[in-house]
Amino acid sequence: MPESKYRPLYEFLNSLNERERQMSFAEIERLIGAPLPASARKRNAWWSNDRSSSSRQSWAWLEAGWETRHPDFGAESVQFVQR
Repeated sequence: MPESKYRPLYEFLNSLNERERQMSFAEIERLIGAPLPASARKRNAWWSNDRSSSSRQSWAWLEAGWETRHPDFGAESVQFVQR
């Protein structure tokens, strides 16, 4: 995985022995040591599982073997599911 601020998310997901993990946006922010961009709080596209995307955040979960499902903007959380 290329170096990016999302590498800690990759490492965290890569270390899990679970099939699913619900994470709050605040948990992800603590992991990466930075706030998520505003688009993460209002756009499904930010959470896309598209490998062709140039977004470094999607590489973090896809390279770790996970996909995102059900971003909940009201609860500020997202579900990760192992592929």
